[in-house]
Amino acid sequence: MVIFLKESIDSILAIDKKTRDLVDDTEKEIESIKKDLREKLTDIENESIERSKAIGKEKSEEILKDFEKKADDLRKDNEKNLKEIEKFYNENSDKLIKNAFDMVIGRKSNV
Repeated sequence: MVIFLKESIDSILAIDKKTRDLVDDTEKEIESIKKDLREKLTDIENESIERSKAIGKEKSEEILKDFEKKADDLRKDNEKNLKEIEKFYNENSDKLIKNAFDMVIGRKSNV
């Protein structure tokens, strides 16, 4: 009977040890999975940030290019208008100066 009792106790202790080992292994596995998930989430976050930066840069370049085109078009329009004004002035400068002089001295003008 003592041998049976000792075998039963040994068996219970062996089961207890296996259970503790299994719990420890499970906890280690859980921690390993958590670590892997954290690393994967960090990688996904970094990839998302990099993609966002690339999209932002692309959009920024697109906006800048559009702005430069509009600025260039505006410069061309201003140059055209300036040439027209210069042409008008060159063609009419004597008349414009005479009219301005007449206005200053109070004479009637044919503007």
